[in-house]
Amino acid sequence: QTKENKLAKTEKETSLKYTTKEKARAEKSLSELKDDVDAEQTELDSVLEYLAKVNKRCVAKPETYADRVAKRNAEIEGLKNALNILNEETATDSFLSVRTARRHQ
Repeated sequence: QTKENKLAKTEKETSLKYTTKEKARAEKSLSELKDDVDAEQTELDSVLEYLAKVNKRCVAKPETYADRVAKRNAEIEGLKNALNILNEETATDSFLSVRTARRHQ
């Protein structure tokens, strides 16, 4: 019986030794995988942040009605100013041409 006990004890010690080694290997692997997950999460966060910035610049946002009306009114006002300037220049040119024509007569 003592021989069997010694044999059982040796088997259990050997099993404990390999189990301890396997546990250490698993813990090391787990630590490496956690580091990998952290690195990937950091990279994902930066990519998502960049995507958000790109979307702000690239995705077309519809203008509000008030903005469109304001732009259109400003455009119409600018065209009216241009028309007035052209009409004044035309009136001045015709006045000068009539005056020049009278001088040459």
